[in-house]
Amino acid sequence: MPSRVLTVILNTNHSKKFALLLQSTIGARDLILINAGNKFRVKALSLIYLQGGVVLSQDSDLTESVTRVWVSKGEPYVGPPANSSVSSNPGEVRIMAEKSYLDGSAVNQLRAVAALPGVKLAVGMPDLHPGNRFPIGCAIAAEGVYPALIGSDIGCGIALYHFSPPSRSSQNPNASRLASLLVGLDDPWPGSVAEWLARYGIERRSEFDEESLGTVGAGNHFAEICTIERIVDSEAAQTLDLQEGALYLLVHTGSRGLGGSILRSQTTSNANPYITNDSPALNSYLEEHDHAVKWAVANRDLVAHRIRECVFPSSPETPLPSLNDLGKIVDVTHNSVCKCELTVEGERQELWLHRKGAAPADRGIAPCPGSRGDFSWLLRPTGDGEYNALSLAHGAGRRHGRQVLHTFPKLPKSDLTTTSLGSEVICDNPDLLLEERPEAYKDVQCVVDDMEEQGACSGVAILRPVVTYKVRERRTAQR
Repeated sequence: MPSRVLTVILNTNHSKKFALLLQSTIGARDLILINAGNKFRVKALSLIYLQGGVVLSQDSDLTESVTRVWVSKGEPYVGPPANSSVSSNPGEVRIMAEKSYLDGSAVNQLRAVAALPGVKLAVGMPDLHPGNRFPIGCAIAAEGVYPALIGSDIGCGIALYHFSPPSRSSQNPNASRLASLLVGLDDPWPGSVAEWLARYGIERRSEFDEESLGTVGAGNHFAEICTIERIVDSEAAQTLDLQEGALYLLVHTGSRGLGGSILRSQTTSNANPYITNDSPALNSYLEEHDHAVKWAVANRDLVAHRIRECVFPSSPETPLPSLNDLGKIVDVTHNSVCKCELTVEGERQELWLHRKGAAPADRGIAPCPGSRGDFSWLLRPTGDGEYNALSLAHGAGRRHGRQVLHTFPKLPKSDLTTTSLGSEVICDNPDLLLEERPEAYKDVQCVVDDMEEQGACSGVAILRPVVTYKVRERRTAQR
């Protein structure tokens, strides 16, 4: 075989590529992986994808028609579809950050997404930060659907609930006492899962129902008892019945493994990662997607109910509260896809809006949490939403990757479980406690300022954390 040049591309970041001179097809697979590991400084590269997502096996030859390959650590293929070239006319990229810190690799990931076939617009929110494959904190408008752009935690979002009306105890809450009451929340919920899900029109069963429904999960998920630090927009706050001196509950969690199973099934059964509007795979994926979104809403509500039961226990004979009795104020989903109209390239287009860590700006008030040692905001969307693709930041966004936090100076556990604001953090996982320390995140005030200066939102209220629940060693709740 005459020597030829092969372009090797990193599957998780298409802006990273290099040219490899191949002298022979014998041993080409190992040669590609070794060189890619050295060039990209990425360990454990194990898969080579041909265009369209077909895996190059150990004994397969590279035909002369193959000019590009994508290398992967095992994550699903996210390159262009088969028989399609990389878009020569990439979608428009907009970055909403001026004050907020931006990692250059996150911007590169966003530009790579904008170059995918069918993508018309890629908007990076002020909380934009790098993800494993795609950036987090962005809204992507495309002609079709990319399941991997939505990610594995389909339906993840944040809900705010009334927790306790103003009283002497809620005006000066005892964080340590409240923290001591939050036990048993990582155990499976002992109630009727089928009955709870039926309230949301969910009749199908999944392997995640019994074990995971009603639990917060790991990563950046949390449940937080908080108070009003300051009301900025009294009219909007009155509409939400927000009162100074009352306690509130923020719950940030998603579909707890269900969404991940849907994404894995999708990438296994459909080699093409891009689903066009005329594809028979579209309706089947959307059906699974919508199921996970509803399941995630049910999960947040059950987490809120369980936490309220920890603090204000009812008798075993008390029936489950109705959905209207949960005291929910707002609930927004920031990992999902929906159809909407946007003006792109000077014309009105109906597109699929992928939100990957982006709160909707077309469904009312949206929470924007800071780190576990920072304030959180409630935001009112403003403007027509065109520039920001009908989306807002979903939080402060990470400033440092998880592994970087392990290189920070070691602190006593007490310094990580009691914040500078006097709030308590419940986290029995030492790695997670370290990786979620306040320094891991951007300044939420900068994030909010960036969006306000773009005319995308205005502040309604600032929430002060009292107790943040992450994870606690499993044990039976004692009442």
